[in-house]
Amino acid sequence: MTRSVYALCALIIAAGILCCGCTTTTTPPDEPAVQAGTRTITDMEGNQIILPAEGATFGVFGGPISQVPYLLGANDSVIAVTKGPQMMEMMQEMDPGITAKPAPRTTNGNVNIEELLVTNPDCVIAFDVDGEIVEAHTDIPVIYLSGTMSDGFDEMRKEIAFMGEVFQSPDRAQAYIDYLDRTLAFLHERTADIPEDERVTVFLGEGVSHLQTLGGDTFFTEWTDAAGCRNAVADIETTQGQQEGMHTGINEISMEQILAADPDIIIIDTGSPADLANDNRWKELSAVKEGRVYKQPTGLFLWSRPSAESAVLYPLWIAYAAYPDRFEDVPLTDRVKDFYAEIFGFNLTDTQAQKVIDGTYGSITFGQVKQSG
Repeated sequence: MTRSVYALCALIIAAGILCCGCTTTTTPPDEPAVQAGTRTITDMEGNQIILPAEGATFGVFGGPISQVPYLLGANDSVIAVTKGPQMMEMMQEMDPGITAKPAPRTTNGNVNIEELLVTNPDCVIAFDVDGEIVEAHTDIPVIYLSGTMSDGFDEMRKEIAFMGEVFQSPDRAQAYIDYLDRTLAFLHERTADIPEDERVTVFLGEGVSHLQTLGGDTFFTEWTDAAGCRNAVADIETTQGQQEGMHTGINEISMEQILAADPDIIIIDTGSPADLANDNRWKELSAVKEGRVYKQPTGLFLWSRPSAESAVLYPLWIAYAAYPDRFEDVPLTDRVKDFYAEIFGFNLTDTQAQKVIDGTYGSITFGQVKQSG
């Protein structure tokens, strides 16, 4: 064999050895390429989004969802917020800095794109309408959530677990889920023996007319069931045929329908119980006659929306209002204080806890949000 042949063989062998230590990978066309220093999130609609592995910044668009970064201990990463929660008195007490953050999103479908572009978060977390607006007008990636006003406790667990993944805080997400489950078990233990025909019926009446409500196809029915009660208008669907000017899932029903339901408890978000007692249309209802008309509680956000806060505290509050004798050994103020301390790290005074229960914390209306936005 000649010297040149030996040299050629050596080159071939060396090339083979080098190739043995190499692999080639290709990214499927339907998956984004993953770069060093990044991580990939699959959102609740199945889309894949690439984020920085550490230090990602977020815009969070939605009233109820705005409290989740707080319970996950990750709110410093949120640099663009929603106007409604920013205006809540209790939210300002828990986080005075929230009023200084840009709020490009006011209400559903109202996003100030110029303000969003100035903040330039790595990603926006949103539901369908807001997310589609962001995608149509910017290059900012959107992580989509999938909740609706029909979703109950199972969807809340999924949402919190998912957000724990996004904000890299799975342990705190699980701590919330465990707290929710313990609360529901506590309520079931105290109310399970109440016969169905003896369960207190509850009507939520929002707006100046007190006729805007959440029907049987909304989360409110699960919340009242968990309290050992029944939604007084469970046979009415309110998520269909949306009425102009009302939040999704809420529709206005007639006074005749209220009279037919004759609820045991009425919850209002505007005015006072005395207003109903002095109104000829309302004063003959059982709840009004028996003095069981209550102002809706408010905390970090409106409780008539499905949120981490309302999923725990609203069923508790309803159960205490419906069956006070069954809960005399555990003051509701203690339950309220424990929830905010354990889940949000926010220590309330007895006075603050009572304000939550009485519905006297400063709240907002969607008209105010639009004007301010």
